[in-house]
Amino acid sequence: MRKLSILFIAMMLMAVVDVTAQEYTKSTVKGIANGFISTLTQGHLKGALSFFDPNYVAEQHDDFLEGRTEQFLAEFLAGNYKKGYYFITPELDRIKSMKVKKTCCDLEKDEIYADVQILMDYGVKYTVRLQLRVTDDGDLRFIGAVG
Repeated sequence: MRKLSILFIAMMLMAVVDVTAQEYTKSTVKGIANGFISTLTQGHLKGALSFFDPNYVAEQHDDFLEGRTEQFLAEFLAGNYKKGYYFITPELDRIKSMKVKKTCCDLEKDEIYADVQILMDYGVKYTVRLQLRVTDDGDLRFIGAVG
């Protein structure tokens, strides 16, 4: 029941984004990032995909990675730690916590992101920048590298 409640809350956050199209703020970005974090940490990997640009999911997840959702999400959350010396692609079940540290929402400069700090269960802590963009439908969704 709790898992369904979390998923419902995440979907409601996304509905709020639809209603406030083109009025995106740092608070909106933080809400989307927190909804994604909540969905992901509850183990709803398929639900986490709903936070991504559908075109990006089709190209990267469906085509390039042939539907490997765990790999898609792990690669999206990959980042550097120890001043950029080490690179980590996390095992999702080893993520201890995730916290939004900073957001930016400057549509004129096309800078929309959330910096999220990730703590692994073995003590490694790093920050990854999660990029967002306004989709063709006016929704704000995550994007990442392709290939």
